[in-house]
Formats: sequence, structure tokens, C-alpha cells
Amino acid sequence: MGEKSLHILARHANSLEDVETAGKNDPLVVVTLDLEDKPSWKKSSVKNNAGTNVEWDEVLVLDNYDHSRHHNLYVDVLDKEKTANAVIGYCTIPLHQVIDAGGQLKAKFDLYNKDGKEKGTISLTLTIVNTSESGDNHDNDGPESKGLSTNDQKHQDHIKSLVLKEHGADAAALLGVAGALFLAGSAMRSKPKKEKN
Repeated sequence: MGEKSLHILARHANSLEDVETAGKNDPLVVVTLDLEDKPSWKKSSVKNNAGTNVEWDEVLVLDNYDHSRHHNLYVDVLDKEKTANAVIGYCTIPLHQVIDAGGQLKAKFDLYNKDGKEKGTISLTLTIVNTSESGDNHDNDGPESKGLSTNDQKHQDHIKSLVLKEHGADAAALLGVAGALFLAGSAMRSKPKKEKN
């Protein structure tokens, strides 16, 4: 039978939540079969200033796919930030629907925002590939179906940790600015005043 991989053609996302306070979202997609195995996560390129509608048309490959162990694909759409990336949306995709579709599924999946509410969609083509096969058969011409995506507890917990990391990075940045302002103010107050004659 041989080893298999899961190829994810990240095509586009629409009606994403706007998480930028200034400017537009800089979205990227992160996919994994195992939230605990960080080295296995694959990331797309960042689409700077794409906003709430974005096109990637980029293939991400997750090696060592085993249908007996990997029941879900975890998808995060993040806003690239200097400190910690902000969560735009996420979903958990049950992979039985790819198997039921003959090993390839071109579909649009609902995304959930960090509060767990449906917001936006992502269009993906998921293909199970034997690693001994060559070539990229990501049929992008066929019709797109409505795929099943969920908001499972394990993924929610992962998203909460990302949100906490983002808030921690934001707080640290604010403390750094406040500290710099405090030091500048202290330096100004400690300067000897010139006497007037």
C-alpha cells in the first residue's frame, strides 16, 4: 500500500473577520493532522494587505498521513504580526469525507472566529496521495462542493492558547513602550535645570 501524504491546495478564503486595528489582514494558512506535533505544521505564504478576501493557490503537503490515526485536518487562518500572529479563523475538517469522495475533495469550508462563531469560508482541495506516485493531481477545474467543518474542543483549546499568546505579546509591547516613556520622563526630570541670571 505504501506511505501516503495529504496534499492541501489552499485556494482562497472569503468574508474573513477583520482583526487588524490599523490596515488590512495579512493572512496565512496553517494546517496540521496533529495539534500536538508542532514540527508537522505547514504554513502558506503570507498575503500582505489582502484584507477579508484572499487567494493563495498554494499546495501544502502533510507527510505520513495514516487514515487509522489521522481523523481530522486542523486549519488555522492567521494574521501575520510582528509579535504573535492573530487568529482570523479556524476549522476542523473530518477527513472521512475525503476518503468517501474517492481520495480527493474540492470544497468550501466554514471558518469559526476566536469566539467560536461562524465567520468566513476557506476553499480547499484535499487529496490523499501515495508517496510513490509522482505529479500533482489537484483538479482545480471541477465543481466545488460544500464541505463539513466543525469547531471541536481540542481545536478550540489550541485557538485559546494562540489568543493568550497574542494578548501576552501585545501587553509586553505596551509595557515596553510604557517603560521607554517612563525612562524618558525620568531622564528629563533628573536633568539639572539651568539657572537664569
